[in-house]
Amino acid sequence: MEKIFAAFPKRPLTISNSGVPAATGPLIVAVLLLGLLIIGAIWVGPNLIRDFTIMADPVEVPDADINNGECSSYRGFLTNCSADIAYEINGQEVKASLSYLFVDFSSGDYEVSVMRSGSHPTLATLSLGLDMIWNRAVVAGLIGLAMLLGVISLLRNSMRTARFKRQLQDDVELVPVPAMVTGTRKPFFGMMGSTYSVSYNDGQKSRTAHSGFKRKEAPFMLGFSGKQAVVLGAMPKQGGMMIILDEALTRVDFTPAERMALEQAANAA
Repeated sequence: MEKIFAAFPKRPLTISNSGVPAATGPLIVAVLLLGLLIIGAIWVGPNLIRDFTIMADPVEVPDADINNGECSSYRGFLTNCSADIAYEINGQEVKASLSYLFVDFSSGDYEVSVMRSGSHPTLATLSLGLDMIWNRAVVAGLIGLAMLLGVISLLRNSMRTARFKRQLQDDVELVPVPAMVTGTRKPFFGMMGSTYSVSYNDGQKSRTAHSGFKRKEAPFMLGFSGKQAVVLGAMPKQGGMMIILDEALTRVDFTPAERMALEQAANAA
C-alpha cells in the first residue's frame, strides 16, 4: 500500500459516482420495521395484559369448547400455539381466538383447559397461556427490543449516508484505503449490476461499506488476502464513509497521469 499512498493525488478531488446506496433505502426499511413493531405491540400487548389480569384470580371453565388447537415450532425452540374457545357465562356466549408465542424445547403435546377471570368473566385464556406468561413476556420484550434496535441502527445508517453524500458534493481530499470483499450480490443474474460489501479500517475501528457497480464494471483490485479479494477504496481525509474505486478509476476526476500512476503502483505492489 505504500506505493499506492505515494501515487495517490494530494489535492481536492471531485467524486462523480460514490457508488454508495441511496439513504432512502435504510429509511424505508426502518419505517416498515417500525410499522411491524407497532403492529406486534398492538397484537401482543393486549393479550399479555388480559392474561395478567386473569392470573390475578383464575377460574377454570370445564364446559368450554376448544377448537382448532395447534402448535408449531420454529427451529425447535420458538413455539407458536393458537386455538378458538367458546363458553357461556350468565347467559352470555363468549368466543375468542387465542395465540401464544413462547420458547419451549419440548416436542410433546400440551394439555390445556380454558381459564377465565373471576372478576371479569368474559376475559378468558388457556391454562397454557398462564403457565407460559412470563416466558411470553420475555420473548415479546426481546423481539421488540431487537426490532427497535434495528430501527435505530437503520435510521443512523440513513442519516450517516445522507451526511456523507452531502459531504461529497464538494471537492474533497481523499486517502486510499484497502478494503476486503465480504460479499457480492448480483440481482437478476447480474442484469442490474452488482453490489459489493467490504470491511475496512477507518483508523479507529473496523467498519463495513456497500457499493453498487453497473454491468461490466468492477472494483479496482489490489490482490487477495487468503481467499478474500482486496479492493481499493478511498475516504475523505477528514473522515467519513468510504467509496470503492472502480477498475477504470472513473468515479473520481483523476487526470490520465494520476490514473496511470495508480495503476503502475498497484501492479508493482
